[in-house]
Amino acid sequence: MRLKCTDGTLHSVEDAKACPNCTLALPKPILHSLLAGRDRVRTPKAKPAYGVGSLVDECLRKVYYRLTEEEILDLDKLWTFSRGHAIHEFITRTLTNSEKEVFVKREFANFDVIGFIDAMYEDTLYEFKTTTSIPTEPQSHHVLQAQGYFSMISPEQQAKINKIKVIYLSLQKIKVFDVPKRDIMPLLEGKAAILTNALAKKLPPKREVGWICKYCEAYDFCFNRDKEIE
Repeated sequence: MRLKCTDGTLHSVEDAKACPNCTLALPKPILHSLLAGRDRVRTPKAKPAYGVGSLVDECLRKVYYRLTEEEILDLDKLWTFSRGHAIHEFITRTLTNSEKEVFVKREFANFDVIGFIDAMYEDTLYEFKTTTSIPTEPQSHHVLQAQGYFSMISPEQQAKINKIKVIYLSLQKIKVFDVPKRDIMPLLEGKAAILTNALAKKLPPKREVGWICKYCEAYDFCFNRDKEIE
C-alpha cells in the first residue's frame, strides 16, 4: 500500500510517517495510529481466496484491479476506513469472541471463499455498515453480503438463525433493515470462478458501466489505461 500525499506524491507507509505535508494534514499521533499495520506484505497463496464482500460487488472488474494493482489511499479515505473500523469495534466490544468477527470459509478446487461475519448474537446475524448518509433502502450488495455470510455458515448454525439484519450507522443515527434468509452460494461460486479465470488469463472481467464509475477507485485503470477487449 502507498499513501497519496496532499501534494499528490505517493509515499510508502514509512515515508508518510515522516512527510511534513502529511503530518501537517494530520498530527503525528493520529497519522501513526492510522498507518499502524498498513505496511503488511501479502504472502503468496496456493490458490486465491475471495472475500464475500468482493464477490457481491456490482463490478468484478473493480475487484480484479483491487487484487492486481497496488492499493493507494489518500488521507481522507484512510480516516474513513479507520473510523468505520473503530465504530465496529465499539458496538461489538461486549460480545464474546464466538459472537463477533466470526470467520467463515468455503473451499473449492481452484479457489476459496472467505469472510468475517460482523456479529451473530442469539438468533440474529448482523452486518454493520458505517456511512455518512443513511439510505432509505438497504443497498443491494449489502443485502447480498449478509445473505452470503448466512450461506457460508453450517446447516446447524443456519437452523439457529431466525433473522438477518443490515444495520447502517452514521454519526447521527442508526437504521436497521431486515433481510430475508437466502442461500446464494451458487452466486458466490460463479463469481469466484469468473475472477479466477480472469486472473489466470490476466484479462480483466467485463466492465459494468454505470453512474458510479466516476467515483470508482479503479477508474483510471479501467477507462484510461486498458483497452476494452471483448
